[in-house]
Amino acid sequence: MNGCLRLLLILVAVSSANAAFAHVPIVGVGGVSGGLLHPYLVPAHAMSLLALGLFIGRQHEQGIALLAFATALIAGLVALTFAVGETLAGEVLLGNAAIVGILLAGAWIPPKPLTWIVAAVTGIAIALDSPPETTSIEEADLMLLGTGLGALSALGAVVGGAGYLTRPWQRLGVRIVGSWIAASAILVLALTLAR
Repeated sequence: MNGCLRLLLILVAVSSANAAFAHVPIVGVGGVSGGLLHPYLVPAHAMSLLALGLFIGRQHEQGIALLAFATALIAGLVALTFAVGETLAGEVLLGNAAIVGILLAGAWIPPKPLTWIVAAVTGIAIALDSPPETTSIEEADLMLLGTGLGALSALGAVVGGAGYLTRPWQRLGVRIVGSWIAASAILVLALTLAR
């Protein structure tokens, strides 16, 4: 298939696509269970957690970065319980995922404070981009608790798994995944800002 035909097919597919909703509630799943699934099922959250986990997993000292993520995540979830207004957390999360993806693709290990800042920005952005869509305050609090636990478990699993990616071809694979994450995040951010 030549390049012009591919471009035409991509343009037709993009122009005919319907609006996507990132926070569609799962019917019948609420409370802690719904919150636990939230970071896994929202593409921007899953992509950001994967990028950050691979990024932190390459570092020699991971504890402070994980602590920065957890602290920022908890602060953001607490802010949601006090009904913080609408934020630009989704756009910040996509921009942050693009930056982390670029850092992964470049295989650059930055100074430790930059890693902590990236982890904190990801944590607070995920939290503020996770407002529960429920009418009950008790249900909302349970969903936020589940979201925090889900995000922490997802990040912990990726960081733990990234420690085993030590062979040259595996490190190359991480760089490729980083480039895909960066490209995807930039594309989605551009489409979001174009509206």
